[in-house]
Amino acid sequence: MASWQDYLKLLVSLTHTLEELTKVEGEKNNAASRGDLAGVEACMKREQVLSLSLRGYDQKRNAMLAALDLRGTTLNQLESRCPEELQLEVKGVAEELRRQYALFQAASQVARDTLEVNLRAIERMQAVQAGDAAQAAEDRKIHQTDFRA
Repeated sequence: MASWQDYLKLLVSLTHTLEELTKVEGEKNNAASRGDLAGVEACMKREQVLSLSLRGYDQKRNAMLAALDLRGTTLNQLESRCPEELQLEVKGVAEELRRQYALFQAASQVARDTLEVNLRAIERMQAVQAGDAAQAAEDRKIHQTDFRA
């Protein structure tokens, strides 16, 4: 049977995983800013691994909430539902998890925006190159001499 201490340990582990994801998002943003496609891909692979960890945490969290008879309890409600002697610890863990989640969301948005800006720039360059290639082909046709006579 899950205990409150086990649940708090799970939340702390979840916070550390979010912290790691936030770092990866920052690295991905830096790689995207440099145009380092290999770096972006490496970060995305790490993100996938960490996302799988998050899924595992979510399954464990749901099982622990059920064992503690806390189904449907949000993180904000956790402090009011915990044993009195754990209220300060629960409050601290929950606040840190919420803070880390907010940092992750912000870093994720910055990385997403950077990738979108770079993708638009690449699309514009491809359009220009396609236009230049079409123009060059047209110029060749115009300047081609017909030696058949």
